[in-house]
Amino acid sequence: MPIPPRRPSTSFPIELTGSISIDKSILTLARGLDVTSLWRWARLSLLVGGVVGLAACGFYWLLEWFEALVLYGLAGFHPPLPGGEAHVAAGFDLAATPRLWLLAILPALGGLAAGLLAWRFAPEASGHGTDSMIDAYHNRGAVIPLRVPIIKALASIFTIGTGGSAGREGPMSQIGAGFGSTLARWLDLSERERRLLLLAGASAGVSALFRTPLGAALWALEVLYREDFESEGLFPCLVASVTSYSIFISIFGTSHLFTTEASYIFRPAQLPLVALMALLLAAFGLVWIKVFYASERKLFARLDAPRWLKPALGGLALGGLGLLIPQCLGIGYGWVQDALRPVGDAARLLPDGWRGAGLLFGIALAKMLATSLTVGSGGSGGVFAPSIVIGGLLGGAFGMAAHQLLPNVVPQPGAFALIGMAAFYGGVGHVPLSALVIVCELAGSYDLLVPLMLAVMVTYLMLRRSSLYEKQVKSPRQSPVHRDEFTVDVLEHLRVADVYDKTQGVHPVHADMRLSDFLDHVHHTAEYFFPVIDRGGGLVGVVSLADVRGVIGDDSALEMLLVGDAMLPVHTVAPSSSLRTAIATFAASGQERLPVVDPTQPSQVLGTLAQQAVLGAYNTELLRRRVSTGATGERRSTR
Repeated sequence: MPIPPRRPSTSFPIELTGSISIDKSILTLARGLDVTSLWRWARLSLLVGGVVGLAACGFYWLLEWFEALVLYGLAGFHPPLPGGEAHVAAGFDLAATPRLWLLAILPALGGLAAGLLAWRFAPEASGHGTDSMIDAYHNRGAVIPLRVPIIKALASIFTIGTGGSAGREGPMSQIGAGFGSTLARWLDLSERERRLLLLAGASAGVSALFRTPLGAALWALEVLYREDFESEGLFPCLVASVTSYSIFISIFGTSHLFTTEASYIFRPAQLPLVALMALLLAAFGLVWIKVFYASERKLFARLDAPRWLKPALGGLALGGLGLLIPQCLGIGYGWVQDALRPVGDAARLLPDGWRGAGLLFGIALAKMLATSLTVGSGGSGGVFAPSIVIGGLLGGAFGMAAHQLLPNVVPQPGAFALIGMAAFYGGVGHVPLSALVIVCELAGSYDLLVPLMLAVMVTYLMLRRSSLYEKQVKSPRQSPVHRDEFTVDVLEHLRVADVYDKTQGVHPVHADMRLSDFLDHVHHTAEYFFPVIDRGGGLVGVVSLADVRGVIGDDSALEMLLVGDAMLPVHTVAPSSSLRTAIATFAASGQERLPVVDPTQPSQVLGTLAQQAVLGAYNTELLRRRVSTGATGERRSTR
C-alpha cells in the first residue's frame, strides 16, 4: 500500500514564530532594566554596609568596655541604661562605691586625650561628626582621609567613655562616611560614586548603633539639606543600612533601643496638647542651638588656650556640673527610658507627678549645657543623640504634667516622650521625615504616627531659619555638588529667540568684496558683524572688524585681499535653540558671536547672538529664581 505523502506541518513555524515573539518581548523588557547598574551598586553598597557594620560593632564594644572600666569600675558611677541594652563588658564591679573626686576629673582627662589625638593626627575628628560629614559631601569632594574615622573612633571613646555628654551615633556617621569615601578611592570610583558611598557609609553607621535601618537611610539623605532630600542616594543607603543593621543585631541582639509599652492608644483629644508641646519644643530647640554655638564660638573659640587643651577645660567644667547633676553625664538614654515607663512602674528611678516632671525638665536643661561644654569645646562626639535625649526628657516632662492635669486624656505620659524625641530633633536638625521614622523604629511601634506627624511638622516649620548643623545648605541649588546641574537647567529653559540682537548681522557682504570696500561699507553703517555669502547667496562665513585687522599688515593689502580671506567659518543657531545649545556652539566655534538663522531658510540671517548676551540672560534668570524662592532674603539666626 503506497504511503500517502506527508502533509507539511504548520505547527513548527507557528511555534517558532511564537518563540521569536516571546524572545523579542523579553529582550525589549531587558533593555528597559538597568540590571548591570543595579548589580554594581548592590555590590558596592553591600561592601560598604559590611565594613561599616563590623566597624560599628567594634566601636560599640570598645566604647562600652572603656566606659565600664572607667566610669563603672574606677569611678563607681553607673547611670541607668535603655531597656534594649545591657553591659557588653563583664568583670567590672558595677556596685563600687562612687568616687566623686574621680568623677569630677575624668571628663577632663578624656577631653585631654581626645584633644591631643585630634590635634596631632586629624583636626577634622574634633567636634560633632555629622557636620563634618555634611561638609565633606558638599565642599570637599566627598574625600575623608582614612585616618579621620580611625582617630574619630578613638577620640569619641575617650570623650564619651569618661562621662562626656555626647552621642555615639554622630561620630559613627562620620566614621561610616570615612570608610565609604576610602573604599571609593581605593576602587578608583568617580566623585559622584564617592559621594553616594559616603552617604551609604553614614547611613550604615547610624543604622547599626540606633538599630533603625529605614530611618538611618532616610536621615543620611535628608540631613544634607534644610529643605530638600538627596534622592539619588536612596538605593545605596538602603542596602548599606540593612547590611550593617543585620551584622550588628547578629552580634548584639535584635531588641529595640528603648523598651516601651505594648501599645499606645491614639486619642484625637490629645492633638491640641501635642501641638502645644511642639510649640514649646521649638522654643527650647532655638535655645539649644544658641547655647551650643555660643559655647563653641563665643566661649571656647575666644579662649586663649591651645586647641588641644580646650576639650580638657570643657571636660573640667562638665565634671563640676556633673557633681551637682550627675544625670547630665554620659549619653543619657537611661533617663529617657525612665520617662517612657508607665505611671506607677516600680522600676522607675524618678518620681511620678509634678516632682518627676520638674526633674526631667531640669535634666534636659543641664543636658544642653553639658553637651555644649563637651562638644562645643572640641571634644569628639555627636549632637544627634543628645538632641534625641533632650527632646525625650522635655516631652516626658510635658507628658507627666499633662497627666496630672488631664489623666483621662493623657493616660500614657510616656507617649509624649517619644513624640518629643522626634519633634525636637526633627526641628533642630531639619530632618522631619527621618526623625519621625527613627523614633517609630526605636519604639518598635507606629501607634503614635499621627501625633508624631503633627509635632514634627510644627517644630520643623518653626525652626526653618535655625539649624543645629551649620554645614547644611538650603537645597541642591546651593550645593557646589549640583551647581553645574542647575546651571545647565537654567540655560536649557532659555531660548535664543529671547536674547539675540536683531539689529546686527542682518545685512550680508559678499565673499569677493575687497577689504577696502568692506571698510568703506562699515564706515557707513552701525553694524560691526556681518554674515558672508557667495555669489549664489549661500552663507559661507562671518566677518567682523577684528577679523579684518588680523589679516592686514598695511593699507596696500586692502586692495589685494578679499572679505573671503578674512572671514571665519560659519556656525549658526536657530531662534528656537536653547542657550545650552548655543553655549556648546560657542565652544565648538571659538567665536564670540553667532549668526541666528531660520532652519527653513539657512541663508537668511535674522540677527546675531553674543556670548555676553547669554551670560547676562543666565545671571538675570538665576537672580529671578533666587528671589522667587526667597533665597536672597533668608538668613539663619545662628549665623
